[in-house]
Amino acid sequence: MISVVIPARNAESTIASTLESLAPDKALIEEILLVDDGSTDGTAAAAEGVAQRLGLPLRTLRVALASPGASRNAGLAEARGEHIFYLDADDQVVAGGLGHLQQALLRHPDAGLAVGASIHRSSRGAKLRPASRYSSDPMTNARRYLENKLRSITMGSALVSRSATAGVRFPERTRLDEDTCYWAGVLTKARVVTIEAPVLAYNIDETRMTKRFVTEPRKVLLCLSRELDMLAQHGIDRRVLQRRKAWIALRIARQLILEGRYGEAAGMMRAARGRLRWSERPKAWQYAARIRRGLAADSGRSSAAVTTPPSPRTLVLTVDPAWPAVSGADLRNLQNASAAASFGATMLVSLNPQSDPAPPCEGLTVASLSAASARRGRSLKSRSAAIEARLSQAMLERLRAIIKTFRPDVVLLEGIPLFQMLEHVRPLAPLLILDMHNVESDLARQTIGRRQRHWLSGLLGGSGEAARIRRLEQRAIAVVDRIWVCSVLDRRRLEDMFDVKVPVDVVPNGLPRAEALPAALRELPGRAQGYPVIVFVGHLGYAPNVDAAERLAMRILPLVQASYGEARLLLAGRDPAARVAALGSVAGVEVVANPPRLADVYERGHLSVVPLSAGGGTRIKILEAMAWGLPVVATPLAAEGHGFSDHIEIVLAERDEDLAQEIIALCLDRDRMESQRSRARDRVTADLGDLAIRAAVRSGLGMDHA
Repeated sequence: MISVVIPARNAESTIASTLESLAPDKALIEEILLVDDGSTDGTAAAAEGVAQRLGLPLRTLRVALASPGASRNAGLAEARGEHIFYLDADDQVVAGGLGHLQQALLRHPDAGLAVGASIHRSSRGAKLRPASRYSSDPMTNARRYLENKLRSITMGSALVSRSATAGVRFPERTRLDEDTCYWAGVLTKARVVTIEAPVLAYNIDETRMTKRFVTEPRKVLLCLSRELDMLAQHGIDRRVLQRRKAWIALRIARQLILEGRYGEAAGMMRAARGRLRWSERPKAWQYAARIRRGLAADSGRSSAAVTTPPSPRTLVLTVDPAWPAVSGADLRNLQNASAAASFGATMLVSLNPQSDPAPPCEGLTVASLSAASARRGRSLKSRSAAIEARLSQAMLERLRAIIKTFRPDVVLLEGIPLFQMLEHVRPLAPLLILDMHNVESDLARQTIGRRQRHWLSGLLGGSGEAARIRRLEQRAIAVVDRIWVCSVLDRRRLEDMFDVKVPVDVVPNGLPRAEALPAALRELPGRAQGYPVIVFVGHLGYAPNVDAAERLAMRILPLVQASYGEARLLLAGRDPAARVAALGSVAGVEVVANPPRLADVYERGHLSVVPLSAGGGTRIKILEAMAWGLPVVATPLAAEGHGFSDHIEIVLAERDEDLAQEIIALCLDRDRMESQRSRARDRVTADLGDLAIRAAVRSGLGMDHA
């Protein structure tokens, strides 16, 4: 029987036709695994409706991985069938196609992969692509596949035996060529049988495909190069892998040339140099000539493009002082300012009074636009949305004086709360960057959606506030030169909502307070003070955290205590709201307000639980808990943007009952708990340490393209 794996994100408009195309072969299908990767539309509901109507064996897996490769891997891990069939959520199987593929494998018991023809449909029409002819030697097939001597295997045109997938997984950190890496690995293990009949109608989104090449091209090439290197473990010659990297660089260069980004294209050509096959060199010479002409034309005309000096002077403008850091926003602001200070003089300026003027690191100074004893003064202008910070004329004059003295090359503003500053800073900033900690209008929509629905909600501010914030975001995007976001997920969200014409850089939230982290994975505490001790750390006056704290104390903890009577909950963080402070009277709950050392909190815990129902950006509290060696159980929304693997680096569940059951199951299995916390700690320390953040900030400052 066949397991069908369908990764999907916001596929409400196409998933019905995809599932309907499977109906003619449903007798062959054991299960259809829909891996819903953080959809914000009705993908799952639409799929479940079609499955019920047609009698399809659909099972929905809800994940927050932000990666088609990771989604396919999640589906493969759950699959029970003897054969695996991967299908994208916007393509259709030709009637009887699955049957053709299965029969081909049954007729050739020694084969592990069946590949059929496919119909490729684009704006230029439809074209039949027959399957290539494969040799009987798996390693020869893998080599020829990577050298483009065999046609690429279209996702949805192949059926693979479970045995051929052993040790082979999709790359999870790249959206370019991840299927090529997977099929190359399978080809090293499996004999291939092909059929002439078309089995798939493949819909090509040319705009989306092009975007994969030109969005952060250097990062794309580096990430894909690492994934290709992993294929060496399957016995593929490294020279073949190097030639594949060169070919990818050549493809990226072509797209950059078409967009007029000649400097970046030249960098790609340098990456390809010396590794191309002879047949590819004429094309490379042609591209090189076009790049030279393009660069010459650019240098001969006045350009409005902003360039960043090799040692930029950066001014980071925030609402609250980032030093000393006490909240997630402070931690991000301090992280970015400290990273910028490693490249050039940096000044961290806050609207609100600064309590500690001592510089937090070399090359970084701090200042504020107001003093604790100063009168507030008249507002600069009326605010159009509640999220906007209050600004006075005195603050603006102070900022102008600082900019005149400091003479920054870059001004980095902390998001939409500082919208009113944009028009004043724009003439003074050679490069103006908006750091969007969250897509604030989306966050407002989530929060409003969770409020008690009432016919007065519109009059009380409801959806109108989200609309006002969205208008501010749209206007801000038109003013700045670059935008920073916390995750690839937020970048997609932003680009789906707005017509963004400036670079959007992913500058992730890194590990906070890295200097205080233990050097190695520490032992979890014993059970003398109760087991398990559940930790939740965050700004306890922030509405989403207040809701999460109440879920933990009033609904989740009692369910855990039914199995572990001594289970305790530790709520720790800044400025607890009255609702949170009141939770301290609940049996087993302790509220620690404004802890002087978070280390004391984390060292008492056995695991961290983050049941957020609303939020934006990425949650620093999850990263910090993982770095301290606490296994994390969370809602998918709480973990979105990080790309953690469910039940490997994190445990994800939505409902209170499911969260409680996952906590209990994890506490019962010490080996799984140890494995999860070890994997998670290794992941965050490797991917989100100082070096990774510094590289992201360098790219975000435009230094890689200067």
